[in-house]
Order: sequence, then structure tokens, then C-alpha cells
Amino acid sequence: MSGLGTICQISSFLWKISSFMNVYNGESIDSPQFTLIGKEGMLKKFVLTLYPRGRTEADWVGLFFTLVDSPECTVSFKCSILDKYEKPHRVGYGVVDYTFPNKEGYGFPMFVKFNELKSQKETVLPNGTLTILVELNGVKDKPKDPTMCLADDLEKLTCNEDFSDVEIHCKDIRLKAHKAILASRSSVFQAMFTNPCKESQTGSVTINNMDPEVLKDLINFIYSCKVKKLKENVADLFKAADMYMMESLKDMCTTYMMKNLTNENAISFLNLADGHNSKMLREAAMSYIVQNINAFTERPELENVSQRLVIEIMKRAINPTKK
Repeated sequence: MSGLGTICQISSFLWKISSFMNVYNGESIDSPQFTLIGKEGMLKKFVLTLYPRGRTEADWVGLFFTLVDSPECTVSFKCSILDKYEKPHRVGYGVVDYTFPNKEGYGFPMFVKFNELKSQKETVLPNGTLTILVELNGVKDKPKDPTMCLADDLEKLTCNEDFSDVEIHCKDIRLKAHKAILASRSSVFQAMFTNPCKESQTGSVTINNMDPEVLKDLINFIYSCKVKKLKENVADLFKAADMYMMESLKDMCTTYMMKNLTNENAISFLNLADGHNSKMLREAAMSYIVQNINAFTERPELENVSQRLVIEIMKRAINPTKK
């Protein structure tokens, strides 16, 4: 529990269940929702579920937490049954990693024996009421995956000129970068910086055959494996990835285009794949066109398709089983 208590305000929830012995016989009982103030003021909503005759263990009272509408988090808590003197009769502790959504909850399948409550009802069930106190000692969001943390940290370098040792010029923009990172992600950059050429000697790279926004996405991917404008720039990013021999970015673009084939883009994607030796994208675009051939016979984009590809389209449309 130590280490979690400083993350948020300590909070508690008192739940009174009246006529416990008479009304609730084997059914589950849900508490009202209660809220814990988490890190940076985030609200974590929970519900308690009580099983008077057990959920998995017969004759045991089970007590479970359920996270209602929050993202994954870690919670430290203490549950107590209070007697008529408001002193703990039965106490359970836990530190739980919640994965949302979890409909079954986490907690204690064997919290207290039902017959124990029954035999001591004068003390623990005053006026037939069962009182449960939940003390939430701490809550914090689950740590990010270390790989994602690394990607986030490296992405920050794209906005930070500290320790940069190369400058990339593209039309009207200037980007500071790091040779070691560029070279480790692209064999083209590696060759550029290891051979005795102008770029390695001056620390300046000029790229004029690319849109500046595409270059920004390319550099961002090199550092973080993230692309901010994939939908808008996918075709140009695909070409840039091929140019700089970045297979992982090329694969990302290929997957996106294959999943988003339409009548409007299938022909251009086919041309793109054919010109950049992407067999998977070529086959996906070709199959899409053949399967929807009636929608393409009058499309003006066909004028931009090579005779070789048109012949292949028509042959496959006539005989779909033969590729």
C-alpha cells in the first residue's frame, strides 16, 4: 500500500445493507456508485457487489469491486465489516490492477462465513443491518507500456534542438535532427552520413523532392513510429518510405491503403504499388478493381494505367479464378 497513498486523496465509502438476513438470500447486491478522486483530479467510479451466499464458494460471503467507467488503474484498498461499536470485525486488504471493462470485479470470494455473521448477529448485524466500510488508500493510472514510453520520449526530440547534429532543409522548412537516430532507422541516411559526401561533412541535408508536411511525418516516424497525418499523406509517405528504405513505414502505409480501398483510389493505389514493387498492395488493389469491374469501365483514371495492367485487369475480370 505504501507508494500509492501519495498519489491521490484518501477516500472512504460506507455501505449499510438493511435486513441482511431476511431479505437477501443468495442474491447479489450492488452498492450505489461511489467516486474516488484520482491522479490529477480524474474521477474513478466504483461499485461494490456483495454475494451473501458466495459467488464461487458456497456459504461464504463474497465482496467485489467493479470499476465502472475509468481507464486502467491500480487501486489500494481496505474493506471492513463494522460491528455495532463501529469497530472492524473482519478486514481485507488488496492492491488491484483494474483492466476496464471488467464485469466480474476484483475482491474477496471468501470474505466472511455466512454462518459467522448469523451466529454473531447481535454484534455484527445490529438491527439486522450489515455495515461495510471501504477505505481507498490510493489510485493511479496503470503505467504505460515501456515501449510506448520510449516512443513518446523520442518523439519529444523532434521538437528539441538540444544535441542535434544535422539540419534538414525542405523548401521553406528547417528541421533539426540527430544523425545516429536517422542512420539507425534508414539505410539511406546511414550511407549518407558514413560516406565522405557533402551531408556527412556539412551536417546539412537538402530534400526538395518531398512535401514539407510529408517530411515532418517521415521524421516523426523515424523517432517514434507514429504518423500524425497518415490518411492525408499515405501515398506520399509510401513513396518516401520506399525512397529511404524504411520497410516498417512502408508496411504501415500498405496496410492502411489495403484496408481503405474505394472506387476513387483503387486505380491510383494499383499504379503506386506496381511502381514501388508492393506485391500485397498490388494484389489487393487489382482484386478490388476486378471484383467491382463495372464501376471502373468508365472511370477517367484508367487513362493513366499502363496497357500491361489494363490487359491484366481484363483477363482477370473475364476469368476471375486465374491470376
